[in-house]
Amino acid sequence: MASVAKCMGIMAGAGLIGGAASSYYMQSKINKFALKEASSHAKDGMIPIGGMTKDGKLWDGKMSVDDFKKQLNQKTMISSLITGVAAAVGTSIVSGLTLLLRGKVKVK
Repeated sequence: MASVAKCMGIMAGAGLIGGAASSYYMQSKINKFALKEASSHAKDGMIPIGGMTKDGKLWDGKMSVDDFKKQLNQKTMISSLITGVAAAVGTSIVSGLTLLLRGKVKVK
């Protein structure tokens, strides 16, 4: 039984690392493109932003390119962690079912 837990632990760890790393890699490519575009639109190091309030008034604002980069990195880290956890759960389920079907785990 210890070998089953060990196998599932290793597979969950591999799923976590693999899922998080691949998600981070793909998202970093997208972030580089977004930063390149934002830098081309920036005036004096500031990106013009704006929107509409709930009462319908328009507002204008500015964000520095560095703040934009920090926000992108934070979102990338969070989404990579979530993707890694989901991959770890999926990998654990698949490895558990594989061990069950191979007869390594006896169901009582």
